[in-house]
Amino acid sequence: MLIGRAPGRPAPPAASLILHRRFLPLWLAQGLSQVAYSALLFTLLIVVLKATGSSTQTSLLVLAFIAPTLLVGPLAGVMLDRWPKTRVLALTSAVRALVCLGLVAAHQWVGAIYLLGLVFSAASLLFNPALVALLPSLVPRERLVDANSLYNLTITGGQLLGMVLLAPLVLKLAGAQGEEAMFATGGAMFAAAAFLSLLVPGEGPAGRSAPHLTAMPGELRGVLAALRHDPQASLALVHLVTGNTLVLLFATLIPRYMKDILGISPDNAAFVFAPTGLGALLGLRMLPWLAVRLRRERLVPLGLGGIGLCLVGLALVQPLAAFMDRASGPLNPENLLGLSLLQFLTMALAGPLGFSYALLNAPAQTVLHERAPPHMRGRIFAVQAVLANALALLPVLFIGGLTDILDSLGAMPGITLVLLLIAAAVASLAVLTVRWSRVAPDLSR
Repeated sequence: MLIGRAPGRPAPPAASLILHRRFLPLWLAQGLSQVAYSALLFTLLIVVLKATGSSTQTSLLVLAFIAPTLLVGPLAGVMLDRWPKTRVLALTSAVRALVCLGLVAAHQWVGAIYLLGLVFSAASLLFNPALVALLPSLVPRERLVDANSLYNLTITGGQLLGMVLLAPLVLKLAGAQGEEAMFATGGAMFAAAAFLSLLVPGEGPAGRSAPHLTAMPGELRGVLAALRHDPQASLALVHLVTGNTLVLLFATLIPRYMKDILGISPDNAAFVFAPTGLGALLGLRMLPWLAVRLRRERLVPLGLGGIGLCLVGLALVQPLAAFMDRASGPLNPENLLGLSLLQFLTMALAGPLGFSYALLNAPAQTVLHERAPPHMRGRIFAVQAVLANALALLPVLFIGGLTDILDSLGAMPGITLVLLLIAAAVASLAVLTVRWSRVAPDLSR
């Protein structure tokens, strides 16, 4: 089965969806929210690190953003299928705007940041599944791959704009008041997203009242049963959880990688790993074109394989740099670009890493959209968020300690061994995906 549309049929550009009257307000609301979310998280990490000087405290901030998903995520998914999703988008954006105003007044207290972070994360927990669940009601089925590509493109672009451009720019231009200015800017962006959400056409009445709390476990068991009886949807969920976990795992390891492997300040991570975002943007832009030429069982394993190879390259960047340092001419680019070999190789591997990630995430999300029953979409994507964040707890809490332990066991840096272990796990999933796609029945045929 091909993703999206039949071969030979001309594929309209994904960007044309932006001009669609029903889709445009949703896309603008998503873009503003994603940029503001990324800029706010970046700013809060800096605020907490400056106030405490502790990496443990910044890990607690990340946990504050994850905890609501684990505690109320499944219940939120059940409720989401009963509520008008456009109102959910507007309400959660308004709540996040109010949180930003609270941060303007209370960001000097780390405890207040954690509490406001919990509220902010709870609102974000409802916003993203509601937005994803709305897509099939706003675009034709044959444009779902384009809509998902644009959705993921906006996420990646929003992360880049928020963390690499908006937050550093506002913090620098506003000087001593930079943190307050960033929180106020974020509040204004979320308020605009709330207004735009009200302009999004609804998907029709939910048709059912909200269930009693005692009925919710049964609702969730129904979702898990539906996934268990649909091998393709289950595999897509595994791929989405893997992709989300890799992003959080990578974000957790970057500061250690910058320090132990590249020997430079973690503050330069946005520059060194900017090609990751650019590669993802390119991959998402090319995805509709690739989707009509590659079968689903080839596209996702290619992405997983590419991620594994890039992680191996990043793990072994020091011996690669040592080899190139002894070379001359084109193998040694230091004299051409003015970068150290370690930085050059890392940036060269970061681009394909982002491109490969695009081949994993967007197709898997399209599969879930195609196969999820309309009345279960909110719950299914909420379950995905819960699983992704539950798995992310392990790297957030233990990956630093594991790296330290491996560091003390041998001459090879611990971060190198950790990256190789992750690469092996990703490669194993790629092999299992290929084997599974050969034996699992495609129920969509």
